[in-house]
Amino acid sequence: MSGTETFAVPLSADAISSVWLAALISDLSSPSFTLKRSFTNDSYWRDLLAFTPDFRTLHALPEIQHFFSVPVELARPSRFRLLPGVRQRRIGPTKTFIQGIVQFHTVIAQCTGVFTLTQGEDSSWKAWSFVTMMDQLSGVVDCFSAHTPLCCPAEWKTTMEYTAVVVGAGQCGLSVAARLENLGISTLVLERSSAIGNNWRSRYESLETNTPRAYNHLPFVAFPEGCGKYIPCRDVADYLENYQRTLGLHVLTSACISATSYDASSSTWTLSISLSGQASITVTARHLIGATGTGTMGGALPFMPSIPEKSSFLGSVIHSSEYKSSSCIGAQKVVVVGAGCSAHDIAQDMANHGSQTVLVQRSPTAVVSRQTIDRLLTGYVGQDVPATEIADRFYVALPLTTLQNPQYDTMEIHAHIDQFGPQGELVSARISPSRPRGQFPAPSLRSTRRVCSLCIVLFFLPANIPGGFYIDRGCAKLITSGKITVKSGHEISHFSPSGLVFDDGSRVVADLVILATGYSKTTIKQVAESLFGAQVADAVHELGGWDNDNELAGVWRPTGHDGLWFAEGDLFSARFYSQFLALQIMAREMGLLSPDQRTYISC
Repeated sequence: MSGTETFAVPLSADAISSVWLAALISDLSSPSFTLKRSFTNDSYWRDLLAFTPDFRTLHALPEIQHFFSVPVELARPSRFRLLPGVRQRRIGPTKTFIQGIVQFHTVIAQCTGVFTLTQGEDSSWKAWSFVTMMDQLSGVVDCFSAHTPLCCPAEWKTTMEYTAVVVGAGQCGLSVAARLENLGISTLVLERSSAIGNNWRSRYESLETNTPRAYNHLPFVAFPEGCGKYIPCRDVADYLENYQRTLGLHVLTSACISATSYDASSSTWTLSISLSGQASITVTARHLIGATGTGTMGGALPFMPSIPEKSSFLGSVIHSSEYKSSSCIGAQKVVVVGAGCSAHDIAQDMANHGSQTVLVQRSPTAVVSRQTIDRLLTGYVGQDVPATEIADRFYVALPLTTLQNPQYDTMEIHAHIDQFGPQGELVSARISPSRPRGQFPAPSLRSTRRVCSLCIVLFFLPANIPGGFYIDRGCAKLITSGKITVKSGHEISHFSPSGLVFDDGSRVVADLVILATGYSKTTIKQVAESLFGAQVADAVHELGGWDNDNELAGVWRPTGHDGLWFAEGDLFSARFYSQFLALQIMAREMGLLSPDQRTYISC
């Protein structure tokens, strides 16, 4: 061997990321605006307000270059900086990604970008996905801090003026209000129930969050340490009440909107609000945000499937929304129809308190342990989890549109989940008794939207499981041990006096049938009509599912009606996306948008 012979030393993830960032900066500043040196041909670029005043996802290099050439020229991005915490992630036996975050500035804002790099056949590393997001508008100072009082108490009058009114004081409504007040935008929240948190108190008593405490808190106020890792529903309700008191948010409870009108000439909403036991008040605002809840948004009704001969059944039939606790029912023969999280939780509660329980499953269901979810949420196995604002950005490292075209072989994904065991695997007997493991029906819009709200599946779960998923709190063990029986693969034919009859002629005896079958579907237009009337709804786009920008339509972003917004989602969505809704409203208040509101003005 020659003494002058040298060997190539593999670059570290940080070094690879630095090389890629230099290529990105060069591409963005190129007069011809090419991204060939920094993006793969099959790449995705998702933008959350950094370059356009909306949410947009572009797929494939030619489309990305065509769309972003003008926004990038107007934004003039500069001062790029690679943040600490670059990480390497392996998906399956062969796929490796490098993920990290860059910080940069545009002419109107401070922004971040989350990159996911993949290695090509020529050994170069390029972005398979890039998610850019606005963090803070230039010149806007946060109002909240640990050393200053938050919102001042409101003085209630029969006529009041706010910049924004939020309808609904759940996690989304309170998060939006907090974000707006933090930007100095006066906000009123209307809640129709008598107390904040009642929507959580009305659920079944055994309900807990399926995700850990650090993942669930709302902006500015963390959950108390004493809540435990997984938070009971009543503790969530108490947290929401305390959240409002801590931040001093302006909330009216027992408030119902009796009339709504919009004056386009002054861009002003006028709301007549009826208060229980008090005189009605009139509130004006420039922005109106509907935040009335996930699943039951706009007062959606529990879905009760029509099962023939129900009147012949000698037992009781209830919807899962009516279920509170096994202690209120007593030990008996119970059938739970459904295979989502609520169905499993209720079946577990009943079985643990002496009931003979049967779970009726129609569609495949992915079963994943809480331990696996913890790993999938953070990606930091055996390491310190980063601060929430950093973890949130890694959590949305992939565009939502990747759900529509899963990139990875289903069996490979199963194997990756299985390695976390012992109960992190997908339980094949519960996935599909009539199909080989790994084979699933075609995707459905309903299941894709459900899965999307818990973004873990962006990397790891197939999006085309119509039965959704169940995050195991112990029910899987009860099923495998035989304490809970699963009836699957057959449709319910009809009721009999003693229970249910299936299409194969088999029967299940029951004293009580609990239908964990979800809620009636509603579109954003229907929600707008139920909350604000037909005239307002007429101006709202007929939205639902994916729009032409490859984004979920009408939620946390423009709806088609000036000054009208909607917010919905879980606790993570409330914390993360509320910032972007507040920034969109602030940008409009600052006059930073073009007349058609599709681009930022050139400063």
